[in-house]
Parts: sequence; structure tokens; C-alpha cells
Amino acid sequence: MVLQKNPLAFLLLFVSAILAAGCGAVSTPAGSETSTPAAAAPSNDASADTRTIKHDLGETVIHGTPQKIVVLELGFIDALLDVGIKPIGVADDNKPSLILEDALTQIKGYTSVGMRSQPSLEQIKLLSPDLIIADTSRHSSVYDQLSNIAPTIALNNLEAGYEETIQTALTIGEAVNKKAEMQDVVAKHKAKLQAVQAKVTKDKQSIVLVGNTDTEITVRNTGFFTAELLKTVGYRYALDDVPSFAGQKEKGNIKMTVEQFLEINPDILVLMSGEVDKKDAKGNRPILEDPLWNELSAVKNNQLFDVNRYTWSLRRSIKGANQIIEQLEADIVK
Repeated sequence: MVLQKNPLAFLLLFVSAILAAGCGAVSTPAGSETSTPAAAAPSNDASADTRTIKHDLGETVIHGTPQKIVVLELGFIDALLDVGIKPIGVADDNKPSLILEDALTQIKGYTSVGMRSQPSLEQIKLLSPDLIIADTSRHSSVYDQLSNIAPTIALNNLEAGYEETIQTALTIGEAVNKKAEMQDVVAKHKAKLQAVQAKVTKDKQSIVLVGNTDTEITVRNTGFFTAELLKTVGYRYALDDVPSFAGQKEKGNIKMTVEQFLEINPDILVLMSGEVDKKDAKGNRPILEDPLWNELSAVKNNQLFDVNRYTWSLRRSIKGANQIIEQLEADIVK
């Protein structure tokens, strides 16, 4: 037989058949896509990007770039907008007017989740967020419940000073996968800050922030966000000049009489006005008629400035700091 006489030919024929069968195992029918092992394929899936975010109440693992974010304090709105993200839910005390118009326009269509002091967990859950940003002091007691709804980070905004607000913004930038963008926002803010620092008079005039003046004068304490910003700009904060008030870190306000306020006697007085202030028929605060009030150096020297309370108090963010710096340059800095 031929096969017996040509064993080499038989072997070659057998090997060729095996190779042909092997090639058929990886062939792709016409019109179908060639499959590629998953390990070799480049991944564009954002969920592959996992970060562990350290915050005031622990550490939270976040995957990819969160798209549906709920914020439980007003300053966090700006931090998100600064990197091009709009929150879907906001704790706004059921009063959109608390949010300044420029931000309110950008987040039009958001859902209110109730009071900042006690947000609605039910409403938050209905939004199915993939990230919640809570305030450390307000929401520590419900942090676990919030974390059961979605990954939650807790940062200080209500009681934050200026530098802490900057760090909060950077943490948020990392949490939402926009670290480089937020670093750029901070760098531009620092440049704006340095520009106004160069203009502040070398004698470092004293300045103070006043809220309500109806029955008692409420003065923002030395650790408050705007007070720290003003000191960073180059002013002395007037409370620090008086031993009985110096270094006080009480929450938000220190209440005092006109006589006590005369002891502070700032060079510059910033009155933060809002809808809660009592006004007379002429639209002025009654305290402006008080003889003791008119003994203040700031009043005598026409260094009393009326500003928007929401910008100078509630907007504890980089955007808020930028607006304050702009108003300082326009109206106050000499």
C-alpha cells in the first residue's frame, strides 16, 4: 500500500489535519466580532477607579466617578459646581432662597431633602444617590443610616474655618474623581488671595463681623470661616485685641451689649444684613440711632460696610471666599 511505502507522507498528512482542526477552534463566523481575553482589553470603565477617602468620621471607599450626589450643607454645593458637577439633592431648609442666585440657577431642578439640621432620610433614599456629603457636626448621629443608603463622607462646613474649608474642597475633589480640577480651583483662589493681601494696609487695621443687632449684638467669633479669611487677607480680627474675647471658639456668634462692643471698637465694621434684620421706616437698623453705637471709631470714620449675610456667612466655600475678596477690593481695602 502507498501508506506503508510512504510513512513520512502519512505523518505529514496527519499533522496537517490536526493543525487544521486547531485553527477552526478560534475562527470567528462571518459577521461576528473577534473575542479578546478580558485581561488584555484596555478598560474605560470608571468603576475600575477605586479610592479610599479619609474624612472626619472614618474612611469611605468610592468607585469611579459619582454622578448622583446629595449634599447636606450649603457650602458643599459650590465645591461640586467648581468641578462641573450638579448635586441632585440638597438640604436647603426647604428654602431655596438660602442658596445664592448664581448657584441656584446652575442646580435648577434639584430635589430638596429637607432641613440641614435633620434631613429626610426617606427622601434621600428615593433619589438613589451614589454619594452623600454630610456635615460632621450636624450629621454624626445619622452617619451610619446615611452610609446604609449610599457611600457617605462627613466633612466640616457649618463650623469650619477658612483653611479647613480649603481642605474640605480638596477632599471633595478627590471623592468625585476630580482631584486635578479642584487643585486648579484652589490655585486660582490662592492667586486672588495674594493679590488682595498685597493691597491691605501695612498697619493691619482691625475688622469685625456683626450679624443681628436687634436686642443684642451678635459678633462672629475669631474661628469663623470669614473671620479667618479676613485674618489671612491681612487684617486683625478685633476680638483678638480684647483679652476677654480673644481666642474664643464658640459656635458662630458671641452676644454682647453695645457697651461691650465699644470695648472692641474695630477700625472697620462689617454688618451682615439679611431678611431677618429689623428695620425702621427708613430701612435702617434702629441701632444706628443709638448714641453709644455712634461713638464707635468705624462709625465716626465712615468705615461701616453693609454686606450680604448669605455671601459673608452661609457661603462657606472657595466661591464664597472669592466673592468676599472681590468685595473687599471694591469697597473696603484702602
